[in-house]
Amino acid sequence: MFSPESQVSIESGYLILTMMPSLFCAEKCPHCYLSKEQRNDKTVMSLVNIELVCNKIIDYYNSTNVKDKHIVLYWYGGEPTSMGIQYFTSAINIINRTLSPFKGYTVKHVVLTSLVNIDTEWFSFFDKYCDGYFQTSYDGRMRGKKYLEQWELRVKEAKEYGLNVGTISVVNEEMLKIGARQTIEYLTELKVSEAGFLPFMLNEQNKGKKFDRFAPTMSNWSEFMIELTKRSREMAKDGHIVPTIGQELFYFTQKFRDSAISNCAAQTLFLMPNGDLTLPDYKNGHEEYMRPFGNILNQSFKEVLFGSERITYLTKQLTRNYNQECLECPHSNYCVMEFWKENRAGDDCFGGNNYMNWLNNNNESRYGDVSRSIIN
Repeated sequence: MFSPESQVSIESGYLILTMMPSLFCAEKCPHCYLSKEQRNDKTVMSLVNIELVCNKIIDYYNSTNVKDKHIVLYWYGGEPTSMGIQYFTSAINIINRTLSPFKGYTVKHVVLTSLVNIDTEWFSFFDKYCDGYFQTSYDGRMRGKKYLEQWELRVKEAKEYGLNVGTISVVNEEMLKIGARQTIEYLTELKVSEAGFLPFMLNEQNKGKKFDRFAPTMSNWSEFMIELTKRSREMAKDGHIVPTIGQELFYFTQKFRDSAISNCAAQTLFLMPNGDLTLPDYKNGHEEYMRPFGNILNQSFKEVLFGSERITYLTKQLTRNYNQECLECPHSNYCVMEFWKENRAGDDCFGGNNYMNWLNNNNESRYGDVSRSIIN
């Protein structure tokens, strides 16, 4: 029987809290799940409420026997830097002070930024509060040539400053035109330390022309990932320092772990500006939306965690949305499926089965003997 306390989950003391205290963003990215109204809204969660959220988390863990709590604050949005350094610094200081090591908490902050509209003063912020690391979106030419030129300049400046840079890409038709081999070569040249590659998902904002224009099939996604991984291994053998590929590393680390929930979102919640705790979910097949579980500002954290909405959601995750092909798939515990949904007929599944099969048949990981270190 599934026991969340025996797994890597919020209940066992591992919480990835995606921080979205503001949804404002000046960009109009084709894959964004936020509406125009949300992106234009400059409302920011108050610092008082940031502290309240932390105390609600503390109240919950004080009611458990969990001694070591690991909290990852993943600052997302919107564009999180739009809130300004003063607010951001105050928010992080409140979080670090409240969720302190003296109370058994280990806290890590990661910021995902578009990077193009920020001043270089943010580099010292990332250095001090984020262990010298940040993530940024790289999506090829999907946002235009000028955008890409600005982004590249900022990445080079960040590297010259001494920061580690990770990229998150939503694989799109413009990236397919560039090609997988050229993509990993480009990121290697920029000295990116790690790179993740997500499928392009349908939502209410990109229905129609945007989705039809930019969204590849999952079969094309898998083909892209296979070629990218092949090239990264070739380059690594030739002595290049190649970015870690997130999906490849996830496969090799999770495959040998005895966990039924490694890719079921049992560790994750998204905090919205109004205090709602949500997660991405899917309707009408594979159309993405944000599903709320409750509001931490007027409920206890425990009430949200054990409420009917989250229990229903986790049941859907653990049963793989009752997708028969997923239930029968040997890769279902470590595939790249995020937030279980219906697969498209005539296409590779959203877990990237073709890529998983290729990794399984070409398991010479360039990350060392991961299986041995996990098993031992």
